Amino acid sequence: MNIQAQQFWKKCSSCKKEIAFGSKYFVCSVSTCKHPRKGFQFCSVPCWDAHLGFANHRESWAVEETAPAKTANTGTSSDTIRMPKRTVVADRNLPVEKEPAVAGDYDSQAAQIATDTLIVVSKVKKLITDQSGFNTSQCCIDALTKKVIVECLKGIDNARRAERKTVMGRDISTRK
Repeated sequence: MNIQAQQFWKKCSSCKKEIAFGSKYFVCSVSTCKHPRKGFQFCSVPCWDAHLGFANHRESWAVEETAPAKTANTGTSSDTIRMPKRTVVADRNLPVEKEPAVAGDYDSQAAQIATDTLIVVSKVKKLITDQSGFNTSQCCIDALTKKVIVECLKGIDNARRAERKTVMGRDISTRK
């Protein structure tokens, strides 16, 4: 039996138009839509936009990709289409910081950050009063805010070392 080579890479998930080898196509920025099992690919941004009606994404955008080039054995039923390799690149707008040698470096960074109070003052005062009957001074609130900043900086560094752009609970140290 003669298997005819496929003349296109894939079909658009929305309008079923053929996407040619080596041409531009679009994928959804949401990871579940990009997953090989779903295999959503779109020939244009309006086709990508059409899938938003049933996708329930909170925030998404169309990402332009290039279809693979046609090879001699493309089109047979035993071919597997390989997804483009994901490359994590540092954001050029963010300064790449060195890993602090000691915890004191975090303290000096935290001292340079000008920010509002990062904790709910009334809740902290209520906790201290309920647990001990003591009053709470403003310098206590400022010290707690500085500790929050230091822990956030540590979490950012841990996420950066793990090559993620999301700070997770496991990035915030629970040890001293």
